[in-house]
Formats: sequence, C-alpha cells, structure tokens
Amino acid sequence: MKKYVASSDTVFDLGMNNGDDTEYYIKKGYRVVAVEANPSLCEHARIKFEQAIKLHRLFIHNVAVWTEYGRRSFFVNQKNDHWSSLDPGWARRDDTSCHEIVMDCVPLSHLIALHGVPLYLKIDIEGVDELVVRQLQGQEYLPLYVSMEDCRFGYEYMKALNDLGYTDFKLLDQGGLGSLTDASIGHRFRLGSSGPFGEDIPGPWLSYEDVLSEYSRRVRDRNGIRVAPCSSWWDIHCRANTKTSHLI
Repeated sequence: MKKYVASSDTVFDLGMNNGDDTEYYIKKGYRVVAVEANPSLCEHARIKFEQAIKLHRLFIHNVAVWTEYGRRSFFVNQKNDHWSSLDPGWARRDDTSCHEIVMDCVPLSHLIALHGVPLYLKIDIEGVDELVVRQLQGQEYLPLYVSMEDCRFGYEYMKALNDLGYTDFKLLDQGGLGSLTDASIGHRFRLGSSGPFGEDIPGPWLSYEDVLSEYSRRVRDRNGIRVAPCSSWWDIHCRANTKTSHLI
C-alpha cells in the first residue's frame, strides 16, 4: 500500500527555470530542492538565492531528470528557455533554434535519497514529465501533492496519477496567474510561474471522474482537440485523499 508524506517541509521544483516558483516556495517557508538542466539558469539562481542556499533552505541540482544515471544531450532553446528539453523535437517547436549541451542525468530516486520524499512534487521538465510519474510507481512513499504541466497529454497524466492513488484533482489556468496573489505572504504570481499548490489553489478538489469532465469542457475534448483559448495553458494538480489514504 502506498503511503503519502504529509509531514514533510520539502518541495521539489523539477524544472526550476528562472526561479519564480522556487522564490515562492522559499517565501512560504519550505525547504526547496530545485532541479534545472540549463547551467546558465542555475548560475543565475545561485546568485539570486545566495542567502537561502547558505541557510540550507535551497538546494540546486544542475542535472536533468531521467530514468537512470548517465549523460544525455540537452537542447537549450535560444528563443524561449522554457522550451528547453531532453527531447529535441520538443525543444525545437515552432521551428525555433537550439544549441546542444551534454548533461548529467539522475533518476528521481537519487533526489529522494538525498533529500527525502517531499510534501509537494512539481513536475515541469518539458516533454519528459511522464518519466517522473513512471518512476513514482516504484516508490512506497509518495508526496501528498503532485502537479504536472498539461502538455497535451492531460488524459494520460491524470490516469497515471489516479493509478498511483491520487484521487483529488484541480486544474489551474496558468494564463490567469497574473491576477492571483498569496495574501498570506504578500506575493503576486508572475505570468509564466506555476502559481500556488495544494490547498492554496482556488476552488474545490474534484474526483477523478469530475476532473475528466471539467478537462474535456475547458482544456481538450475527449478526442484531444483543444477547446481552451490560446491565452490559457494548464497545470494538473492532485493530492491523495486526506481521509482515506495512509498519511505519514
């Protein structure tokens, strides 16, 4: 039986990018493990978050997450660093140009061995997100909260998460984040960030069946045809049932 970690003060930010999410998690008082394959973004973050690193509130890993240890080509998009990916087709979307670097890769289990199971796992690693979810299948202890960028595979992602025992879901429109704030810390979310997570996301938690219905109305229909406007892009959030799951 899977066990879900509700007592951790750690957040995993897989796909740190420019550090907007990491900054928010630090402000909220969490211990943050940030993973980013782009060396220049890591260098910038080490300067920006120097104090948090010194206080052991932030740990930055300049690696790519993969299914095993090794070295792989990583493609840095020169127009939009949010699109950089281990997947060359993903990184070169819209016929944009990339430069290739070779990065160390680690499995998710490596990060868990170093830092423990987080309360919340943010997955946003552009085109290879499902590899992280697949690795969760082998873990006895799982985060209470997980989020994934929709990336056109929402139905598959939600099924995989539900198969892991996650029963409660929310959809968060990233295109509307510019109007959201976290009043508890005076934080205004920047467009392009992942925004709040867990209980701080507006709206009720939905069952698996209900979130499929909402997704089909708001994001993509059952045939995979997009119904959302171009100004909207989505994160899928989930949690284990806090009344029936084994929480630790």
